[in-house]
Amino acid sequence: MEKVEIAGIVLNLLHELPVIILKSRKGKILPIAVGIFEAQSILFVLEESASSRPLTHDLMKNVMVSAGYEFARLEIYTVKNNTYYANMIVQRGGKEETIDCRPSDGIALALRFKAPIFAEETLLEDVKIVKNYGGKEFLKTGDLSGPISRKEAEDFRKNIESISAKDFWAKMKKE
Repeated sequence: MEKVEIAGIVLNLLHELPVIILKSRKGKILPIAVGIFEAQSILFVLEESASSRPLTHDLMKNVMVSAGYEFARLEIYTVKNNTYYANMIVQRGGKEETIDCRPSDGIALALRFKAPIFAEETLLEDVKIVKNYGGKEFLKTGDLSGPISRKEAEDFRKNIESISAKDFWAKMKKE
C-alpha cells in the first residue's frame, strides 16, 4: 500500500461525473469516478466549508465518534469490473476492525477524520495519463503537481452545482 493524497478533481464532461485524482509521493495517480453528492461532500472538507446541518458523512463521523471509534486509515485495495473496492480501518478500545466501503465514502470520511488514505501500488498509474490529456472530455482543475487548492475545490464545486439534474440523469440513462 502506498499513501496517496487528493491531487485534483476533474469532471468527465462526456458522462458528467466527477473524478477524484489521488496521487502518491512517487508521482503516480489513481483516478476514481465518484457520484456528484460524494464529490460535493469531499469538496466541503477541502474548502473547509461549514454546513448549518450535518451532511451524511458528518453524521457518520459523529456516530462513529459517539460509539468510541477512531478512523485509522482508508485502504483502496482492488478494482473488479471497473469498480474500486476499499476498506475503512477503524479502531476502538485498541482493537482494529475492517469495514468494507465505497472509496468515495471512505475518502469523505477519511478527510473528516484527517486520516491517511492508502492505495494498492498496482492500482497507481503514470500521472501523464491525466496531466497531458488535452481532449474535450475532461475539465482539469490544476497541473496535479501538488494537492488541490481551496480555490480549485471552490471552482469545481461551482461547476458541479451548475449541472442540471435532468441533464445528469439523461446522460446516465444513455450509459
